Amino acid sequence: MPAVMPRAQAFHQTSSLQTTGYTTRGYYDSYLSTTVDAVKAGNAISFTVTIFSDPAVYQRNISMGVKFDWMNQFQNASNANPSNTYSLFANQVAYLTLTVTMPSLSGQYSGFNLQPHYYTLEIWSTSGSQPTYTGTCPTDNANNAYYPTNRTGCLMYSNYYGYNGCYYECAVVGHPIAIYNDAQANIATTSQQAIAEISALQSYLGSVTTPPPGTSGAAADLAAAIVQESLASSAYRNGDFATAQTDYQNALNDANAAQSSLATTGGGTDVATMTDIWLTGAAVIMGGIGALLLGFGGFKFMRGKTKSLPSSTPSAAPKA
Repeated sequence: MPAVMPRAQAFHQTSSLQTTGYTTRGYYDSYLSTTVDAVKAGNAISFTVTIFSDPAVYQRNISMGVKFDWMNQFQNASNANPSNTYSLFANQVAYLTLTVTMPSLSGQYSGFNLQPHYYTLEIWSTSGSQPTYTGTCPTDNANNAYYPTNRTGCLMYSNYYGYNGCYYECAVVGHPIAIYNDAQANIATTSQQAIAEISALQSYLGSVTTPPPGTSGAAADLAAAIVQESLASSAYRNGDFATAQTDYQNALNDANAAQSSLATTGGGTDVATMTDIWLTGAAVIMGGIGALLLGFGGFKFMRGKTKSLPSSTPSAAPKA
């Protein structure tokens, strides 16, 4: 859903922000101890701002830029920057897009996957008779609220309250950004699939110690999946991402094996029950952007196509 900022500046009625490019969103990262919007290192995040101007008749010169916590200055949109402003007139709609590539985890950026990151996105507006505005937005609204004849306006979006002066005339959107290495990105998707499938199986089997008739094999596989998931969770919290990746994949494989056992004739589980398990518990929406695997056919495919995991070492010493 887009983040919408109501009219508070002289140059617009409403504005909204949409972002794309994440691996997963609203994901609780136990190593960072916070909920994050995660993106893989080297991938790009796109910001799209929609601005509906107010009915005042004059030319607005629009610039837009974003500044992450590792940047010394704003990175501007190609069609809305101090050297090439976007002209916006009364009652018009503007769509401004800016794409930022996340740094690779090497050199000065090594270890960036071990901390959350913050940004401020700002939209500046000046009238045709004034120079373009390139500084950060003011931290109070007196410039526009009490002096409406001054046609300088500024909007701010940030993923952290108070970051870079984001207090007034500012919308706080999303969560801190996590920049993941390959192992962390794999864990973010695999762990959610494994946990959801384990939960669905537990709901059906009721108890691994007293399983329904004909489901002892599935109960044994489920018990193994639970153990692997616990090991994976502990390894991730300690910063051992390579081990966590392997253990989460093993947990998913064991959960798939339990599902496959239930699907056999000997298991005594009919198709309707299997379908209900996956639709109610294992249809994981990966932050709104990942693929959905619905039905036991999809899980069988995953199990059959499981590939060996690349060996890797933690990007840093385990967290104390």
